[in-house]
Amino acid sequence: MPGQGKRQSNAGNGAAAAAAAAPAASADGGTAAAAAAAAAMEGSPSARKVYSWSEFEGMKTRAACSLDRVEFLAKSMDRFTEYKIDEAHRQELILRQRSTPSKYFQRSLDVSKTGAEKVFDTQRSLLTTHKTGTKRLEAMNRFFCDQEGRKGKQEFQAAKNSAKTAKPLVKEYPLYQELYDKPLRPDGQRRPTPGMAVMVPLPYEPPESALRHGMSQSLGSLSSNASPKAIGSKGLTA
Repeated sequence: MPGQGKRQSNAGNGAAAAAAAAPAASADGGTAAAAAAAAAMEGSPSARKVYSWSEFEGMKTRAACSLDRVEFLAKSMDRFTEYKIDEAHRQELILRQRSTPSKYFQRSLDVSKTGAEKVFDTQRSLLTTHKTGTKRLEAMNRFFCDQEGRKGKQEFQAAKNSAKTAKPLVKEYPLYQELYDKPLRPDGQRRPTPGMAVMVPLPYEPPESALRHGMSQSLGSLSSNASPKAIGSKGLTA
């Protein structure tokens, strides 16, 4: 973490390394002394990089922005799951209770995409209205000021003054269509296993053998990249 004390400590370590290399200067000349001093300063474990306050504020604003986007995606995923559950329930009632279910079922499918986009738009509007990105950055500023304040009043004041210069990094939240069109895997590879609708400690990943269970031996020996037409031409065992 940036601070005057660490910069002084590192400067002292560098001066000590240069002083240790001074005897070599009298014997081998200034070039050898400079090389030895540089090597000592770079190779010393105590020669850690000390970030300036401006660099530190940049890292803090980027972290706050990333956390805000993760929060948006997590909440949107929950709302989208709830939406699809309600949609599936409505479609089930249509198939059971309507005399002409195909008409109403198709109508439900036609508005499905619009409803999904509305879920993301609502979540985006909610986070934008409440300025969650700015509030998250303010919370991080308070945390780091408190941490620096434990070292002393001077460090606390330096952190407080630096926090005043931090500006929230604003990035547009992704749209539903952008997430829908985003490729999840390279061509020719197996897609990830869909997530389950329950919370479990570890997700279940079915083995490769389960994907070909019940197939004939000739069909089971085919690679997982076989086309559906090739699989359909072989057929399944009874």
